Amino acid sequence: MYVPSDLSDLLEYLNTNQTGVDLIANGSDLINRIQRREVTAKVIVDLSGLLEFSYVRKEGKTIKIGALTTIADLTSSPVIDSRHSVFCEVAAKFGGPSIKNVATVGGNICAASSSEDLLPVLLVLDATVRLKSKFGERLLRLDEFLKGKRMVDLKANEILVETMFQELDETSACAFEKVGMRNSLIIAFVSTAVYLKLDKKRGLVDDVRIAFNRVTGKIPERARRSEEAMHGKLLNMQLLEEMASALRGELRLSSDFRASEEYRSEVAGVLFKRAVARCYANLVGRELV
Repeated sequence: MYVPSDLSDLLEYLNTNQTGVDLIANGSDLINRIQRREVTAKVIVDLSGLLEFSYVRKEGKTIKIGALTTIADLTSSPVIDSRHSVFCEVAAKFGGPSIKNVATVGGNICAASSSEDLLPVLLVLDATVRLKSKFGERLLRLDEFLKGKRMVDLKANEILVETMFQELDETSACAFEKVGMRNSLIIAFVSTAVYLKLDKKRGLVDDVRIAFNRVTGKIPERARRSEEAMHGKLLNMQLLEEMASALRGELRLSSDFRASEEYRSEVAGVLFKRAVARCYANLVGRELV
């Protein structure tokens, strides 16, 4: 194991040791995978001492979250106000205190799998990630950073240091829904996040972003065809029913030991309707009809 003394030390180490290295903050994902013999780690680099990357702050209208921020610290931050309670919705089903106190935002992002609950939310918030190496920085949209299951656009000498997104305003809302075997400590059969920007006077959809933990593969993605179909439409329950049906045609889900394709597809439509309806209620103060 290697424990860097500071960021400069870490970046120098990664630049000279670019094979066989695994990064951990608290190891809530990697250690479990090692125990299940899914991976073999040659050298583990412990990042937990780099407290400079544990923060939640707002700069102008941009919310920035350090990669080593734990789920518990994220949801307790005063920056995450009632308008951004979607992160508390995620945390409520993320795990118990022992998990939320060690699992980090950066770890959730870099794990890049359908079980990572923050990813659908960050995708619909149109988040960007900041990557750093000895030679400089890169900014990437999150949907570009995610390449496949357990695959991200992170070079061997880089680390993820931050994710950022534009704060929600009085015309926009975000909601998260998840279904699994239990009410908490669960790996999702289906999870979804929805961002809704509404023309309140006319009840029209100004913008909508929809993400699921699976769309065409086994990583969270945006359902872009369905998003396009909702733009500019009058938002009511009839539209939601129509979109839920169309959405199931966009999803390319698969069966596994947890749930069948048919079940996942049916649940996806239900969760989508719930999330949009909750966004609407948060914005206008009444139920969608």
